[in-house]
Amino acid sequence: MNDFARELMRRSPLAACVLETCDFIFDKSFLRSIWDEHRGRCYEDVLTFKDFLCLMRDALVNHGGSAHQLFVDLERDGEEPCDESNFYRKLARTPVALSRALLREGTQRLRQLLPESATPVVELPGCFDRYTLVVGDGKKIKDAAKRLAPTRGYRGKLLGAKTLVALDLRSGMALAMSDSLDGMTNDVPLVPELMTQLHQVVEQPMLTVWDRQFDDVVTMRRFCQREGDAFVVRTKQHDAIFTVESAVKSTDEQGRAVLDEIGTLGQGNKQMKVRRITLIRSKSNKKSVGSKSNKKPKTDAAEQDQDVVLLTNLLDRKAYPVADLLELYRHRWGIEQLFQQVTETFSLSHLIGSSPKATLLQFGYCLLLYNLMQLIKIYVAKDGKVLASMVSMFYLFNDVKKELSAWAYHANGVWPRTRREAQEMRDRLAELLRGSWDAVAYTKASDKNPRKKSKPKPLLRGGHTSVQRILDGNVVLV
Repeated sequence: MNDFARELMRRSPLAACVLETCDFIFDKSFLRSIWDEHRGRCYEDVLTFKDFLCLMRDALVNHGGSAHQLFVDLERDGEEPCDESNFYRKLARTPVALSRALLREGTQRLRQLLPESATPVVELPGCFDRYTLVVGDGKKIKDAAKRLAPTRGYRGKLLGAKTLVALDLRSGMALAMSDSLDGMTNDVPLVPELMTQLHQVVEQPMLTVWDRQFDDVVTMRRFCQREGDAFVVRTKQHDAIFTVESAVKSTDEQGRAVLDEIGTLGQGNKQMKVRRITLIRSKSNKKSVGSKSNKKPKTDAAEQDQDVVLLTNLLDRKAYPVADLLELYRHRWGIEQLFQQVTETFSLSHLIGSSPKATLLQFGYCLLLYNLMQLIKIYVAKDGKVLASMVSMFYLFNDVKKELSAWAYHANGVWPRTRREAQEMRDRLAELLRGSWDAVAYTKASDKNPRKKSKPKPLLRGGHTSVQRILDGNVVLV
């Protein structure tokens, strides 16, 4: 390595972290074990599984999700490893089990590199320290291209596939996913497969958090089928049969009424002893806390004021206070942020393949890239002595792409390869990212200038009026 390459390497710590961490994750023996176990009837010839993943990475990171542009550049440089059509065919035939294993097992290797003294991504109540906190939610992979012959004769948008993803709240990493090739599939049938995978990778007791539609007794039993596991689920069943054994009324920090009940949900074979926590947000229900009349709001504005009703099998009120359970549920929003960042930052809005299997592999790989960036975020946050949630993924990833592009252009992408164990990699990442925190560039805009909660806007009578009437002050409100 000449002096220029050494200096370029010294000035590209983020690129070094990404490339060396990729070498650690995509170890040949590791990829070989995944391929041999889950490849099904697929086989390797000219294009190996590792080279296939490298091509996907370059298409996503450097070419905005365009594999065609990647192959154009490779052909120009005389480095085309295989025919472009063969790459697309291999992508379309990838077994779904391989996509799941790549995310699940790759994330397990990444978790070995988490710094030992790192603070959690978000601050969580101490009563949940004994649990691994996991959030689950579904994601439709949208905007599938109509390149397949049977799809060309229709108008409208297509869904590539459907996934159910589990997010580790403390590390901010996606742990596993279950899936369906049919993008219109409901989330609930995907729960058993996801829980099976989580039991493989999470040994300690697990507390899972779920949104509405996962609130039936059969599904909740799956969440706690392993001894020691627990769940918190928001319910939408306003008219469900619930026999109250004990109830405690209180208020939250904002003065809103909270009802904490313990009782039996359902009847017959489909009954379960749970704790029901109701946060009264709608003004119409403040006078009737605990009443069974919980009608669904009719407007979008009322939807925002809808009461929050949680179900959990954590029955001990002293050990798990109401305020802590409500705070935990508020962090469920983290998985929505994950989906948004994966879509916008890692080019998921531009699907490389057109078949359901191709979109699932790309989604799983994008989640793995997100986890890699989340690891770097944690080290950067540790360097700046701030929470990782304060670091902007968007701006951090932009700097990563700039350094990777500079290295690929000036050094032809050649990087010295050194095999390291997990402890050596942790020390290496800490060394590379020492002094990397940039309070100006990496602080989220929402943390620099927090948005004030806007006041509810008055509703126009009939839902509309004219600009001129507003200017004249002749406005009729509901």
